[in-house]
Amino acid sequence: MSAVRAWSLAICMAALIAALLQYLLPGGSMERMAKFVTGAFFLCVMVAPVANIAPQLSALFQQQSQAEPDDRLSSTVDEQLQSAAQQSIRSLVTAELSKLQINCKNVSVIMDIDETSSIVINKVIVVLASGEEAHIIHAQEHLSSVLGLQTEVTVDGGEENG
Repeated sequence: MSAVRAWSLAICMAALIAALLQYLLPGGSMERMAKFVTGAFFLCVMVAPVANIAPQLSALFQQQSQAEPDDRLSSTVDEQLQSAAQQSIRSLVTAELSKLQINCKNVSVIMDIDETSSIVINKVIVVLASGEEAHIIHAQEHLSSVLGLQTEVTVDGGEENG
Protein backbone atom coordinates (compact mmCIF):
# COMPACT_ATOMS: atom_id res chain seq x y z
CA MET A 1 0.00 0.00 0.00
CA SER A 2 2.89 2.35 0.70
CA ALA A 3 4.11 1.81 -2.86
CA VAL A 4 0.79 3.09 -4.24
CA ARG A 5 0.95 6.07 -1.90
CA ALA A 6 4.50 6.89 -3.02
CA TRP A 7 3.51 6.53 -6.66
CA SER A 8 0.51 8.86 -6.32
CA LEU A 9 2.70 11.37 -4.46
CA ALA A 10 5.24 11.26 -7.30
CA ILE A 11 2.48 11.89 -9.86
CA CYS A 12 1.18 14.87 -7.86
CA MET A 13 4.68 16.33 -7.53
CA ALA A 14 5.28 15.84 -11.26
CA ALA A 15 2.01 17.62 -12.05
CA LEU A 16 2.99 20.53 -9.80
CA ILE A 17 6.46 20.79 -11.35
CA ALA A 18 4.97 20.63 -14.87
CA ALA A 19 2.47 23.38 -14.04
CA LEU A 20 5.22 25.54 -12.51
CA LEU A 21 7.43 25.05 -15.57
CA GLN A 22 4.62 26.02 -17.95
CA TYR A 23 3.92 29.12 -15.88
CA LEU A 24 7.57 30.22 -15.79
CA LEU A 25 8.45 29.59 -19.45
CA PRO A 26 7.57 32.24 -22.00
CA GLY A 27 4.91 31.64 -24.69
CA GLY A 28 5.54 31.21 -28.39
CA SER A 29 7.73 28.58 -30.02
CA MET A 30 9.28 27.64 -26.67
CA GLU A 31 5.85 26.79 -25.25
CA ARG A 32 5.37 23.79 -27.54
CA MET A 33 8.79 22.40 -26.62
CA ALA A 34 8.07 22.92 -22.91
CA LYS A 35 4.76 21.06 -23.22
CA PHE A 36 6.49 18.19 -24.99
CA VAL A 37 9.23 17.95 -22.34
CA THR A 38 6.80 18.17 -19.42
CA GLY A 39 4.55 15.55 -21.05
CA ALA A 40 7.50 13.19 -21.46
CA PHE A 41 8.58 13.87 -17.87
CA PHE A 42 5.06 13.22 -16.59
CA LEU A 43 4.85 9.98 -18.60
CA CYS A 44 8.20 8.79 -17.18
CA VAL A 45 7.00 9.46 -13.64
CA MET A 46 3.86 7.40 -14.26
CA VAL A 47 5.73 4.45 -15.86
CA ALA A 48 8.67 4.33 -13.43
CA PRO A 49 6.94 2.03 -10.87
CA VAL A 50 6.16 -0.48 -13.62
CA ALA A 51 9.87 -0.64 -14.43
CA ASN A 52 10.55 -1.49 -10.77
CA ILE A 53 7.91 -4.24 -10.75
CA ALA A 54 8.90 -5.81 -14.11
CA PRO A 55 11.87 -7.86 -12.77
CA GLN A 56 9.63 -9.26 -10.01
CA LEU A 57 6.95 -10.23 -12.55
CA SER A 58 9.58 -11.83 -14.78
CA ALA A 59 10.88 -13.90 -11.86
CA LEU A 60 7.31 -14.92 -10.96
CA PHE A 61 6.61 -16.14 -14.52
CA GLN A 62 9.88 -18.09 -14.57
CA GLN A 63 9.00 -19.80 -11.29
CA GLN A 64 5.60 -20.81 -12.64
CA SER A 65 7.08 -22.20 -15.86
CA GLN A 66 9.64 -24.26 -13.91
CA ALA A 67 7.00 -25.84 -11.66
CA GLU A 68 7.07 -29.60 -11.15
CA PRO A 69 5.11 -31.59 -13.73
CA ASP A 70 1.72 -32.82 -12.68
CA ASP A 71 1.66 -36.33 -11.19
CA ARG A 72 -1.24 -37.28 -13.44
CA LEU A 73 0.75 -36.33 -16.52
CA SER A 74 3.72 -38.34 -15.30
CA SER A 75 1.49 -41.33 -14.59
CA THR A 76 -0.13 -41.10 -18.03
CA VAL A 77 3.26 -40.95 -19.73
CA ASP A 78 4.44 -44.01 -17.77
CA GLU A 79 1.32 -45.93 -18.79
CA GLN A 80 1.80 -45.00 -22.44
CA LEU A 81 5.45 -46.10 -22.32
CA GLN A 82 4.47 -49.44 -20.80
CA SER A 83 1.74 -49.94 -23.39
CA ALA A 84 4.13 -49.16 -26.25
CA ALA A 85 6.78 -51.52 -24.85
CA GLN A 86 4.23 -54.31 -24.41
CA GLN A 87 2.95 -53.88 -27.96
CA SER A 88 6.49 -53.91 -29.32
CA ILE A 89 7.33 -57.14 -27.48
CA ARG A 90 4.06 -58.74 -28.61
CA SER A 91 4.85 -57.89 -32.23
CA LEU A 92 8.38 -59.25 -31.90
CA VAL A 93 7.18 -62.52 -30.33
CA THR A 94 4.51 -62.99 -32.97
CA ALA A 95 7.01 -62.34 -35.78
CA GLU A 96 9.59 -64.74 -34.31
CA LEU A 97 7.00 -67.50 -33.88
CA SER A 98 5.68 -67.02 -37.40
CA LYS A 99 9.27 -67.50 -38.69
CA LEU A 100 9.18 -70.88 -36.94
CA GLN A 101 5.68 -71.49 -38.37
CA ILE A 102 4.16 -71.73 -34.89
CA ASN A 103 0.68 -70.29 -34.29
CA CYS A 104 0.50 -67.92 -31.34
CA LYS A 105 -2.77 -67.21 -29.59
CA ASN A 106 -1.78 -64.66 -26.95
CA VAL A 107 1.29 -62.84 -25.58
CA SER A 108 1.37 -61.26 -22.11
CA VAL A 109 4.20 -59.09 -20.84
CA ILE A 110 4.71 -58.62 -17.11
CA MET A 111 6.58 -55.38 -16.45
CA ASP A 112 7.10 -52.66 -13.87
CA ILE A 113 8.58 -49.18 -13.70
CA ASP A 114 11.39 -48.82 -11.16
CA GLU A 115 12.31 -45.75 -9.08
CA THR A 116 14.42 -44.31 -11.92
CA SER A 117 11.37 -44.44 -14.25
CA SER A 118 12.94 -47.27 -16.27
CA ILE A 119 10.80 -50.10 -17.59
CA VAL A 120 11.72 -53.49 -16.11
CA ILE A 121 10.40 -56.51 -18.02
CA ASN A 122 9.94 -59.39 -15.60
CA LYS A 123 8.49 -62.09 -17.79
CA VAL A 124 6.93 -62.83 -21.18
CA ILE A 125 4.10 -65.38 -21.21
CA VAL A 126 3.22 -66.87 -24.59
CA VAL A 127 0.11 -68.97 -25.20
CA LEU A 128 0.27 -71.08 -28.35
CA ALA A 129 -2.79 -72.22 -30.25
CA SER A 130 -4.12 -75.68 -29.42
CA GLY A 131 -2.38 -78.38 -31.40
CA GLU A 132 1.06 -76.74 -31.01
CA GLU A 133 2.07 -78.83 -27.96
CA ALA A 134 5.05 -80.31 -29.79
CA HIS A 135 6.59 -76.86 -30.30
CA ILE A 136 6.51 -75.62 -26.68
CA ILE A 137 10.16 -76.31 -25.80
CA HIS A 138 11.50 -75.15 -29.20
CA ALA A 139 9.45 -71.92 -29.02
CA GLN A 140 10.53 -71.23 -25.43
CA GLU A 141 14.24 -71.75 -26.16
CA HIS A 142 14.07 -69.64 -29.32
CA LEU A 143 12.17 -66.75 -27.69
CA SER A 144 14.42 -66.76 -24.61
CA SER A 145 17.52 -66.49 -26.79
CA VAL A 146 16.06 -63.83 -29.10
CA LEU A 147 14.45 -61.68 -26.40
CA GLY A 148 16.99 -62.25 -23.66
CA LEU A 149 14.08 -62.36 -21.21
CA GLN A 150 12.50 -64.98 -19.00
CA THR A 151 9.90 -66.59 -21.24
CA GLU A 152 7.11 -68.99 -20.36
CA VAL A 153 5.36 -70.85 -23.20
CA THR A 154 2.07 -72.71 -22.75
CA VAL A 155 -0.58 -74.14 -25.03
CA ASP A 156 -4.22 -73.06 -24.95
CA GLY A 157 -5.81 -75.45 -22.48
CA GLY A 158 -2.47 -77.26 -22.06
CA GLU A 159 0.07 -77.49 -19.27
CA GLU A 160 2.83 -74.96 -18.58
CA ASN A 161 6.48 -75.57 -19.34
CA GLY A 162 9.49 -73.65 -18.01
